[in-house]
Amino acid sequence: MAGRVLSILLLAAPLLGAREQKAAERPASPLPAEVASAFGRAASLYTDGAAHAAPFVQTYTPAGFTTARRESGTLWIQTPQRLRFDYDAPERKVFTYDAGEGRLFTPEDKQLTIQKLTPEERARLPIVFLSDPVELAREYAVSAEAAEAGATRVLLKPRAPRPELAWLRLSVDRDGRVSELSYEDAGGNRTEFRFEGWRKEKARPAADYRITGPPGTRILQN
Repeated sequence: MAGRVLSILLLAAPLLGAREQKAAERPASPLPAEVASAFGRAASLYTDGAAHAAPFVQTYTPAGFTTARRESGTLWIQTPQRLRFDYDAPERKVFTYDAGEGRLFTPEDKQLTIQKLTPEERARLPIVFLSDPVELAREYAVSAEAAEAGATRVLLKPRAPRPELAWLRLSVDRDGRVSELSYEDAGGNRTEFRFEGWRKEKARPAADYRITGPPGTRILQN
């Protein structure tokens, strides 16, 4: 009996060694442990192939003002890094993001604006948790702030001054759901998003994240 146990242990030893070696070879995240854990929870949730949808409220407060412009609609997030904002009020419009490109369609103007987003513009999207952690740590000072029990609030500050972004905060709940996103530019203009009631839907076709507009749409490409 003792010989059999010894044989099993000897056979298992190389397997355990291989696992330990793989774990050692796996690079450690350059982000703080609490941030890496929060981003990991969010990535696991939103990259399952489904379309994750939630109503949102967006507020924009210009620097020096106390009153804010309020907009609302529905957001979809889908793997690999796709977004779609359908704005319902006060005016209808659609913004999509896929493969580094943002598209904004305004039905009232029958106009589609297509633009390659800068790193700062991409960081302001509620999928910043899918960014390369090495790149994030290189470009931003990343830290975790106090939040409600089970949630993590992540703060990103550019390491070099940038007019488009002074800071960004993202709140990730215990289950990985993104509940808030806010940011401010160097001029003090602030934008805030709140997301509630996330639900999982059937994956949407890729074309839904690269809108083209109906026939006759004027296209502006920046």
